[in-house]
Amino acid sequence: MDKGERELTLDSILLGIKPGETALVEYTSVSSPELLFYLMVNGCLKRDIPVIIDDIADTFSEYIKRLKITGLPTEDLLKVSVIKIGGNKDVGKVLGKVEIRRYSLDFSVYEEVYEKVVPKKPVCNPVLGIHKLFASLDFQDAMRLVRNIESFVGAETRFAVYFINRESLEERFPEILDLLEESVTSVFTWELHKEIYKFRIVKSPNLSIVGSEISLSGEDFFKLVKH
Repeated sequence: MDKGERELTLDSILLGIKPGETALVEYTSVSSPELLFYLMVNGCLKRDIPVIIDDIADTFSEYIKRLKITGLPTEDLLKVSVIKIGGNKDVGKVLGKVEIRRYSLDFSVYEEVYEKVVPKKPVCNPVLGIHKLFASLDFQDAMRLVRNIESFVGAETRFAVYFINRESLEERFPEILDLLEESVTSVFTWELHKEIYKFRIVKSPNLSIVGSEISLSGEDFFKLVKH
């Protein structure tokens, strides 16, 4: 590994995503995506980067519960701005709500809510639970959702990070994942191998980091949290 690779950190990658970019974080059912989400959002808060979470079908609530059980403080996360997309659990600072049925067919409804709450400074926009939305759609509507996601690439008011359960989406629509990966600017994977979490850069506009990998044990994770 060369010197440049040794200097790579999760912060430098996730918070190095530029306004206008859209990234996928593909995780597995056992890789605890809430841990990576926790590091990213806390990194933003420490650097005064505004955050707006898109919470699809109460996924943010699920993340908060698991983080609490892990023993992590969640008070700061609960102060973060949230746009609710379906679901009925208002967790965080909920600024607007969109019905899933309308969200899946008409992104203009989401845009109306987003434009009302977005600050002037570019925001980090984690999107949680998008695979749940795909699971509720037929193939034609799933294709429409991919096009709608792609339409936000280049929108410099934000950088979006979609946390997606790869196994769930591949089971439902194998072709859709390929199209999503093609349409976004960055693709990352977050997997658990035995006791080690592995973050891999599959696609990035920064060609020098493509193929790089960062490994974390549970102990390493808690060291990052305390740092």
